[in-house]
Amino acid sequence: MTPAESRILRDGAAALGVALDDQAMARLGRFVDLLEVWNRRFRLTGDRDRRTLLEKHVLDSLAVMPELLELPLTGPALDIGSGAGFPGIVLACACPDRALVLVEPRRRPTSFLLEAIRIVPLPNARAVEARAEDAARDPTLAKGMALVVSRALRLDSLLELSRPFLTTNGVLIAMQTPSVSEKDARERAGPSGLSLIRLRDYVLPGGEARRLLVFGLPLEH
Repeated sequence: MTPAESRILRDGAAALGVALDDQAMARLGRFVDLLEVWNRRFRLTGDRDRRTLLEKHVLDSLAVMPELLELPLTGPALDIGSGAGFPGIVLACACPDRALVLVEPRRRPTSFLLEAIRIVPLPNARAVEARAEDAARDPTLAKGMALVVSRALRLDSLLELSRPFLTTNGVLIAMQTPSVSEKDARERAGPSGLSLIRLRDYVLPGGEARRLLVFGLPLEH
């Protein structure tokens, strides 16, 4: 990672309330380097420019970090629809001690995730090639996740898919845009048995508005 790229990442993370140490920066650099190599052959992401990857994808993924630090989450985390590693690999780079499962149904992105876990390296992360509906039937995953997060899915689908993974005190973080209103989020959460805890808005360096929606089980459960 060049000095200019490091500044983009450190400054952008700081604006989101995230402090990255040198080790995290090195892990993120190795991840972006590997993604650039794979993108030349397979186009895992629509955006291939390194600065765009940092500003639009890596920093967006890091926006979840304040929630991870604030919430009393001690168990494993799961990323549904990891794709090219956003947010899962980025979160693993920033929090390498947390057990993290990356669920991705497509073979090529899963192969990339496995390679990223090996190269970075991220010994507490693992990638599973499966549809979320099928992964939820795995007894090692079902009802075992303290956190489920996703950047890839519409809210309705995510609420339905995430519920079987969550522990009693588990939390879902849905990475959305402000087009999903607080009212909509509360209404859509009802059928899943989850309730909206809070939302947080932020803006990426390019001016793109984003919204995090945090859901959990109602207290009476």
